[in-house]
Amino acid sequence: MPSILFICTANQCRSPMAEVIGRDKLTRSYPDAHWQVGSAGVRAVDGYPATPHSATVAGRHGFDLSRHSSRALTPALVAATDLLVTMEAAHKQAILRAYPASAGRVFTLAELVGESADVDDPIGGPLEEYVQTYALLDGWIGQAVARMAELAI
Repeated sequence: MPSILFICTANQCRSPMAEVIGRDKLTRSYPDAHWQVGSAGVRAVDGYPATPHSATVAGRHGFDLSRHSSRALTPALVAATDLLVTMEAAHKQAILRAYPASAGRVFTLAELVGESADVDDPIGGPLEEYVQTYALLDGWIGQAVARMAELAI
């Protein structure tokens, strides 16, 4: 069963949205792969819900984040995951410093679609920033599905 982990800072807005988008797109594109898709944060504290704006925006697209619980990126998660997809280059660098054996399995989402920009953190911003972040995630994950499958399977 191929596994993908979407990673941001606190695992409360970008990576939870990426998780539900990614799971949906990967499952629709490769239903026989039985994907294991999750999310975590490089500075997350376990047990916090998704931000209200993240839950609202995801809900508008048919996804329920009400049961999301933040979790910290751990050595066990890194070791058990086929592909680690970060929201920022700084997240990727932090993972590579802490877990050098993950090289070749960790990429920024932007890298997977041939871009160089980070997915900006909307935390603390107005709802419209979350709408824009969701749209960016949805578009880039849609573009990256084949590449993610190639790297994870």
